[in-house]
Amino acid sequence: MKFRSDLWRHRDFLNVWAAETISVFGSQFYLVAMPLAAILALDASPADMGLLFAIEMSPFLLVGLLAGVLADRKERRKIMIICDFGRAFTLAVIPVAWYFNTLNWPIMFAVAFAAGVFTTFFDIAYQAYLPVLVKRNQLLDANSKLETSRATSQVAGPGSAGLVVDIVGAPFALIADSVSFVASAILLLRVKKREIIDRMNVHEPVVAEIREGLRIVFSNPTLRGIAGCTSTSNLFGSMSFALMVLFMADSLQLSSIWIGAIFMVGAVGGVTGALISPRFTSRIGLGKAIIVSAAFSGIPVIALILAYPSNALIVFMPMMFVAGLLTVIYNVNQVSLRQAITPDHLQGKMNATMRFLVWGVFPIGGLIGGYLGEIFGIKTAILISGIGILFSFIWLTISKVHQIETIPEYQAAA
Repeated sequence: MKFRSDLWRHRDFLNVWAAETISVFGSQFYLVAMPLAAILALDASPADMGLLFAIEMSPFLLVGLLAGVLADRKERRKIMIICDFGRAFTLAVIPVAWYFNTLNWPIMFAVAFAAGVFTTFFDIAYQAYLPVLVKRNQLLDANSKLETSRATSQVAGPGSAGLVVDIVGAPFALIADSVSFVASAILLLRVKKREIIDRMNVHEPVVAEIREGLRIVFSNPTLRGIAGCTSTSNLFGSMSFALMVLFMADSLQLSSIWIGAIFMVGAVGGVTGALISPRFTSRIGLGKAIIVSAAFSGIPVIALILAYPSNALIVFMPMMFVAGLLTVIYNVNQVSLRQAITPDHLQGKMNATMRFLVWGVFPIGGLIGGYLGEIFGIKTAILISGIGILFSFIWLTISKVHQIETIPEYQAAA
């Protein structure tokens, strides 16, 4: 079967695609530089890293549902632009504080929280905006392109970030992330597509709209199964992710360049997953592709406990590749399915509820991971994390996801 895409002629989508690509590339500097700044400048412990990660992700739990209401009341493109500029300014605080020798934990926590707030509003608006920007039958193609671009940026990003961190230091490497957010905002300003806002919802009580978002997800077996699987996977996955850089830098004694290279290999797996996802899905069916990618996702995490300073690269690189591949296949398909079965005027609330459920567990997992790493050791925390991820797919087996073969043309989730 030959796949053809007409999105190459979609000017607005191309601008959004370019904005996301540049933003994700810059974010790789945050992924490497932020935890390394905490480790190298502030001598972070496992508990410190867990707390930093929890604070960064806590806005999804605290304001995620509110962000969904706003995304259905206001122009989503404008929300994204404001958040891009907000993140650019916020992250610039770290190198400034470092330069004046005032960087401390309160500043690190404040920046992590503020950046998390802007990211929460941006991500919810972004996912709700895509179904407005492209047609329903273009969603799988659009998400595949976005994930390909995201994964490609993640290939070059971590390696570049590791090199820059090694040359100028972790705090100054965050400047690249600030610049990328400014570039993303400029590209989004070029988008001509204007949304039709449902003004009837503007005067509805916020609590009522939040309740409607919860009803959309919990009343639909497909959305409920995806939410349960992703939440469980993220809860346990965040336990190990919060400790990953500390594990590589401290326990395995890897340099910032090698840490960046490991994340880069994981991103190569993501690129591979994005490229093969359409054909893989067309061969076994949409629902089965979601279940298979979720069912095997815990194995590479468990395998990381086999790493020691002598074999760290041999263990980490293939496992990160497999993890990246499975994660992208899962995300491309489940996000496309969610967007396809939800009406346009409910996209914001649906995505906010999903983000609240599936990302709101991140701070909880980060705190648990930091505690387990402090008490029992980092490897034990990673083992528990992988086992938990391994069983997350059970949510999908008891839902109707496995019965879905292709993206529905249109089906209201409510």
